[in-house]
Amino acid sequence: MSTSINRFGLYTALAGLASVIVLSQATQLAANTLLSAPWQSLFEGESLIAQQPDCNNPPTQTVMNLCTDLRYEAADRALNRAYQALMPNLSAMRRQKLTDAQLRWIKFRDMECTFVGSLVEGGSMQPMIVSGCKGHVTQQRTTDLKAYLSGRQRTSGVSYKIADRQLNQLYQKLRQGLEPDRKRKLATAQFAWIAFRDSACGFEASGGGNAARNQCLTRLTNQRNQQLQTYLTVDR
Repeated sequence: MSTSINRFGLYTALAGLASVIVLSQATQLAANTLLSAPWQSLFEGESLIAQQPDCNNPPTQTVMNLCTDLRYEAADRALNRAYQALMPNLSAMRRQKLTDAQLRWIKFRDMECTFVGSLVEGGSMQPMIVSGCKGHVTQQRTTDLKAYLSGRQRTSGVSYKIADRQLNQLYQKLRQGLEPDRKRKLATAQFAWIAFRDSACGFEASGGGNAARNQCLTRLTNQRNQQLQTYLTVDR
């Protein structure tokens, strides 16, 4: 099996293609809504909107890409449901903070998956890899929104200081093995993630003070560490 196929398998595992969903790229978020562009695709001259592809046994890469997109759309709906259910429970100040965090999350999602897809830049698998990545990141964010609704955020036994030190080590190690263009893409994604993390933890602090902020910083940093560790495995 070739190296490219091995890498594809690893990124498929990373993206969680069995359960990922495509979230349509959004550039703006209203104060109380998330909008997704309608999905539309053509295959062999026929619209697939009215034709359900065989996603259990996709015959071509084009159909594999399409199936990933369809799963991604389902995640978009789940994310929107969680977001819309949460917003009425918040004060005006906290609604604004959540909106700000979500805008930063959208930018992180797009930059992150641009980096992930760059492993197979220009290849026929790239749309599926990007969609799978976006679906995986979307599911993680939906989990956080649902936790806000239930009032039961996950905690971590590792201190933020330790998690942050691990983050810097993993980031530098990953960066060393990348070509210049992928280094730039990784840096852009990392800066976007930091902006999202700080905004999201600001939202959590608005409801739970400094203790909630520290728990958020630790949780999201540990989550990021897991992502970077997976990328290290893929790019090794």
